Amino acid sequence: MQTMERQAPVLETITTAHLAQFQEQGYLAFEGVLDPAEVEAAAAALSELTLGLIEAAHQGKAEVISSGANATQNYSGPRIQPPGSPCFVHFESGVDPLALDPAQAELKVRKLHGYHREHPFFTALVQHPRIKGVIEALLGQQALLFGEMALSKPPFIGSEKPWHQDNAYFVYAPLELVATAWIALDDATAENGCMYAIPGGHRAGAFRHVHGIDCQIAAGRLDLDQCVPVELKAGGGMFFSGMLPHQTPPNRSPRRRRALQFQYRGVHTRALTKEEYSRVFVEADGTPASCAVAERVSG
Repeated sequence: MQTMERQAPVLETITTAHLAQFQEQGYLAFEGVLDPAEVEAAAAALSELTLGLIEAAHQGKAEVISSGANATQNYSGPRIQPPGSPCFVHFESGVDPLALDPAQAELKVRKLHGYHREHPFFTALVQHPRIKGVIEALLGQQALLFGEMALSKPPFIGSEKPWHQDNAYFVYAPLELVATAWIALDDATAENGCMYAIPGGHRAGAFRHVHGIDCQIAAGRLDLDQCVPVELKAGGGMFFSGMLPHQTPPNRSPRRRRALQFQYRGVHTRALTKEEYSRVFVEADGTPASCAVAERVSG
């Protein structure tokens, strides 16, 4: 594994040097994407939404839904979701959220999905010039938000997200016009599950994905000696290509690691059918590589 400078530069403006670096390495990392007041507001809004869903479940206004028998390890925990709502909270495996004090249950969340329209702070944040504006500068065109998750790694039990490419989960083309913004709400370190990436890995094309503990790149496809940790202080952000191989390890520390993730596509992309995408997101030999066609392996 390679090392990198522990201190990312402060985001001021996107320069031609940044654009060249993004094209070469597939990502950029900055401190100061959000200021301390914005970080505090984001964390408070996230807790408000999560506790609201837990309370709704206690009141019978939201369902606690168990995972199916075929769920991969990372999706084996329960989720709370109001009927018909796109917003739901997903817990780590083995957690019974209604058996815990709400504040303790909130500490064991793995993901919050579909939340940006549920709170005015997040509705504004996805338009933030230091988030959407940076993505548009990197893509070279107007960007459309199409997905969001709040990703949490609880102390001691936060699970690994294995190596993957975001585009393996999607259906948009051209592939190079999809990018993700990942914003740390806590200091993200190697100990509590910061991002790891393979610089330049986005230029190698698609890697075949399989369903193991999650939808992940098949074993042996990556040179993991090339990976680097991307450590960020709270408020820092990473902007990366949908083709970049990346991963976050488990959190075995006593410190929670929360992050907001927003996924954007260029206005000139289009959604493909599963069959069409299976001819676009392919390995060098033409093998379909996306999660939609991935086989199940042990894990």
